[in-house]
Amino acid sequence: MLTWQLASLVFFAYVALVAELQPDLPRRKRMLAWIGAALGAAGAAAAASMPDGGVANVWLLPPALLLLGYWTSGLLFVAPMPAAERLLLAVDATLRVQSVAARTPRWIAELLEFAYSGVYLVVPFALWTAMRAGVTPDRFWTIILVVDYVCFGMLPWIQTRPPRSLGVDAPWRSGWRRLNLRMVDASSIQVNTFPSGHAAEALAAFLLVLGASGSLVTLMFAAAVAISAGAVLGRYHYAADAIAGWAVALIIFSLRL
Repeated sequence: MLTWQLASLVFFAYVALVAELQPDLPRRKRMLAWIGAALGAAGAAAAASMPDGGVANVWLLPPALLLLGYWTSGLLFVAPMPAAERLLLAVDATLRVQSVAARTPRWIAELLEFAYSGVYLVVPFALWTAMRAGVTPDRFWTIILVVDYVCFGMLPWIQTRPPRSLGVDAPWRSGWRRLNLRMVDASSIQVNTFPSGHAAEALAAFLLVLGASGSLVTLMFAAAVAISAGAVLGRYHYAADAIAGWAVALIIFSLRL
């Protein structure tokens, strides 16, 4: 069994356990969380029976488990924690996030909004780049999935709504933002993840391509910064979410999994 497959089994077992132990979780959500956890565990087990270097284990099943982990963890949200939301907003105010966003030129706002949704393109590009630089698919997906699983796994303990849901919208005009808002309304779990999976995943992808050419490394770092900035200034996440996400990525990467 590859490391990312084992990590997936552990994560989905954790989701099932938390769903069982949360007394205030509605019955329907608990049942759906168990179903999602069972599907995730079954997917990881099925992956272990497939060729390690095959298309399924390199390109298809890991991102599928990532998305399933995200949606399943969202079922563990019971109710927002006002004290946590006030603290996150206070950090934003200290860092003057709204003021920075208000002064951002429109072309940069468009770029950051594009970068926020572009994380879904960055990960496969980073995989291709990392493999060319000698990183095994197992190591790549282990880092990416563990980073995301840590972020998703914190949701039951820090339950908050994203800034945009609290009336704290991005003070900029952006055509791309309209597309992003439709996308998150249709596909996101509608609650906040602390740490930010977007920021953590983007930095982890950059760290995994450090062995590539200088221009590609620079491009990936710029993408990580833009994705994180877009998440915060676009009010999809709080600043503390992104900071914590980067910390998670650095810690997991340093463990040499």
